[in-house]
Amino acid sequence: MPTGTVIAQTVGITTSLFLLGGNAVLSLVAIPAAMQAPAALAVKQWHTIFTRGGAISRPLALISAIATGYLAYKQDPKSTPFRLNVAATILLPSIVPFTLLVLGPTNNKLIAKKEEFAAAHAKGKAIKANTADGETVHELMDKWATLNVARAVLVAAGALCTVIAAVNKREVAKLGSMSMASRLGW
Repeated sequence: MPTGTVIAQTVGITTSLFLLGGNAVLSLVAIPAAMQAPAALAVKQWHTIFTRGGAISRPLALISAIATGYLAYKQDPKSTPFRLNVAATILLPSIVPFTLLVLGPTNNKLIAKKEEFAAAHAKGKAIKANTADGETVHELMDKWATLNVARAVLVAAGALCTVIAAVNKREVAKLGSMSMASRLGW
């Protein structure tokens, strides 16, 4: 196997799985921990998590898409690895438009609330934790964490495509054509 292919597979798999882990940990660990704080602090912590996460996730999505795109370019268009790498090339960077379109409204509400808390704090005033729509900061953060799980599913699908495309295609084809009993040796 050419060195460029091995490097691209390694980069594609590593970056996509790192992206998956980083994305999933936001909803499973970081946001639930931040939600234990009072609203003003929680939304500030969410914003830090969101901005740092984005700074890491966007380059990882781009790098993994470039790696899988390169692999697809080098493969037979009729092959399963080609199709899987094309799917990964589409799925992995799709988190950017997903973030803008699906998470965007919730992001905007949380950012507005963070700014409102900061302005009130500067003036020494207290404000309600609810947004204009009546949603609390904690409800918005919970909604964000749930929507982020959907974004992680996109990454998981892309990462899975990169891994499956990299394994020996003959073994995958052989397994796919066998019945469960044959696979178990019965």
